[in-house]
Amino acid sequence: MITNKRVYKFYYALLWIWFHIFYRIHFHNRESVPQGSCIVCGNHTSMADPLMVAVGMKNSRGYNYTKFMAKKELETAAGGIVSKLAKKLIIFVDRGKSDINAIKNTISHLKDGGNIIVFPEGHRVDAGEDSEAKTGVIMMAMKSGAQILPVYITEKRKPPVIFGRVDVVFGEPYTPQKTPGATTGESYRIAVDDLMGRIHALGETLKK
Repeated sequence: MITNKRVYKFYYALLWIWFHIFYRIHFHNRESVPQGSCIVCGNHTSMADPLMVAVGMKNSRGYNYTKFMAKKELETAAGGIVSKLAKKLIIFVDRGKSDINAIKNTISHLKDGGNIIVFPEGHRVDAGEDSEAKTGVIMMAMKSGAQILPVYITEKRKPPVIFGRVDVVFGEPYTPQKTPGATTGESYRIAVDDLMGRIHALGETLKK
């Protein structure tokens, strides 16, 4: 769980100001963000994506305090400044191997009723680029009992579009299920492909 909520609210205020000055950001269906344990999963094309999603998670019921899963390289980036500023809000994961410690910490956080933002593809993916999502997010959801909340962020090409419009669309939370007759690995793959389909379907709603 997030214990220092004052620090979280301080960072939230800074991010809210930043995004409302430098982006024309529009949030959709914020009320679908559930209370309690949740893994927020979205597409990922910009470094700003996780922060935008976190800002959008606040709704009429109040703050939805969340942690972030981020690549381990950020822990020492810029002299470790990211780790120093937000170490209690980030679970760092070594993407090059099965990081059991990061997985255990995430599952424990979820079982305590916490939220976490995870990008299933594991890295930024340019608009139109194909990338296979990792199944770890499904495994963590099933082992913790947490719901998954799909979210779509307007796909952008590098560099990020400053002063441009960005839409963040929240879907409906759901609980992934194992596929009858399939192995555990097959069930995870089917479920994560379904998750990515839900995410991209949210993007299609912006075209209507």
